[in-house]
Amino acid sequence: MEISFALLGTLEATVDGAELSLDAAAMLRAVLAALLLAGGQRISNRKLVQSLWATPPRSAMSNLRSYLARIRATLGDADPRLASRLVTVSGSGGYLLALAPGELDVRVFVDLTRRGQAHLRAGEHAAAATLLHDALALWRGPAGENITATGTLTQQLADLDEQRVIATEDFIDARLALGATSSLLHDIRALVLDQPLRDRPWEQLMRALYLTGDPAGALGAYQKARKSFNEALGIEPSGRLQQLQGSILQRDELAIARLAS
Repeated sequence: MEISFALLGTLEATVDGAELSLDAAAMLRAVLAALLLAGGQRISNRKLVQSLWATPPRSAMSNLRSYLARIRATLGDADPRLASRLVTVSGSGGYLLALAPGELDVRVFVDLTRRGQAHLRAGEHAAAATLLHDALALWRGPAGENITATGTLTQQLADLDEQRVIATEDFIDARLALGATSSLLHDIRALVLDQPLRDRPWEQLMRALYLTGDPAGALGAYQKARKSFNEALGIEPSGRLQQLQGSILQRDELAIARLAS
């Protein structure tokens, strides 16, 4: 039996290649997502309730038990052995959804990303680029795109999206270090449009433009970054961006390379 759960996009579950029907109830998907994000560890009743509701209704615990029963039934319908994966923890209370290595895309993503980032820090750019590429390929859209919740689960999913952005920035850095500049400009511009108030994409755009022989474009990118930060936050670009602008103005190749490390 092969089972997989996916949260990097819409929540999906498959058993031996067949997709499980996760019910029309959005809150049921939210309960399953909270169990999955616990990573095979026990999650208490209190934390489950907090995951789902910012202001829990009086019926929160009875609703929760109903959702959990429906999840267990759905797993059991796919394969009777799967129902036992959802464990009710006696004594301390709470629930646990047992997961084997490789069954949840979030855990695979985190592992690939950590390994890629370790290679990046070590200056092993080809290995970093390969691992980070594989990690990003797992994404199909915003984390938990078909999940509705008002509790802490919302922030957990937002944190996953943030990890995706960081992994994308790391992947771009690895590719830039390998000499891929022109081919990356489209991806970097897309990241800047999506994250206009993050320093690093602007820095990467400036470096890529400079390295492709377009210092005027790099300086123009700095001015666009400055306008974005001023209009949205009322602040100047970071010290790193200002240093990079100065280095480009002076054509200081060594300083530009230092800022990239």
